[in-house]
Amino acid sequence: MRELLEKGAEVDAEDGEGRSALTMALAGGKEAAARALLEAGAGVNAGTGRRPLHAAAERGTVEMVRELVEKGADVDAEDGEGRTALTVALEHDLDEDLDEEDAGGNEAAARALLEAGAGVNAGTGRRPLHAAAEKGMVKVLSVLLEKGAEVDAEDGEGRTALALALAG
Repeated sequence: MRELLEKGAEVDAEDGEGRSALTMALAGGKEAAARALLEAGAGVNAGTGRRPLHAAAERGTVEMVRELVEKGADVDAEDGEGRTALTVALEHDLDEDLDEEDAGGNEAAARALLEAGAGVNAGTGRRPLHAAAEKGMVKVLSVLLEKGAEVDAEDGEGRTALALALAG
């Protein structure tokens, strides 16, 4: 890959789904490749679909989440489904307690996003509260509500957190 970059490969080129090379590297768990792309000037907000921060949050790679945020990643950017990186982190294998440090990678990613100022009401589709309600994450729900999450906000399909909690 380094040889391709040295020969002038476009670091922010997108695939057919609007994902940048950086997003694909992070989604595949290839942190060394992601760092090489960042060194080559890859944009932390590149892509029209899923963004690099979404991929890092989904995989729970908190170091990459923090690095992307430090480099200017938009913590409230939406993917093609109207979800923010915080929502994506909450949807994938998150432990229930955002207040305690433990081995949960997605929990740490979610915490890092909240610390970076991720909006609890950001997103035009599914919001963080919807993901937490559907998965029955009571402590996460409390944290989100304490931070001002809109209790009756609807997701992209018109469902509230209460409806998702009852269906989940």
